[in-house]
Amino acid sequence: MLKMVILIKKKPGMSREDFIHHYETSHAVIGKRLLGHLWTRYVRNYPVSLMAYQPEENSVDDSYDAVTEIWFENQAAVDEMARIINIPENNRIILEDEEKFQDRIRTRLLMVEEVDNGTRL
Repeated sequence: MLKMVILIKKKPGMSREDFIHHYETSHAVIGKRLLGHLWTRYVRNYPVSLMAYQPEENSVDDSYDAVTEIWFENQAAVDEMARIINIPENNRIILEDEEKFQDRIRTRLLMVEEVDNGTRL
């Protein structure tokens, strides 16, 4: 199973509450409408605190306001998502909405292979 992890920083000057509200009521809705049929799971995480790996590294400037996880059954679903996003009208809709709440230059996207050994700690 493939997973996409997206690290998102809110637009400068936007409150946390407004960021979350826009993501949940606009951007997530657009994503589900256009792409939801390709996802096996879609989760938005909103950090409530920042804990540095090393105390001297504690820097709020490096934090993200949302960590989004999207699971795919296979690479074909990822490829189809890219195709749909690149349709000019879809691309316009997505980018215009992102501009309303994201600091797009700081967004990071990772494709990861999730490994779960089933152990609860």
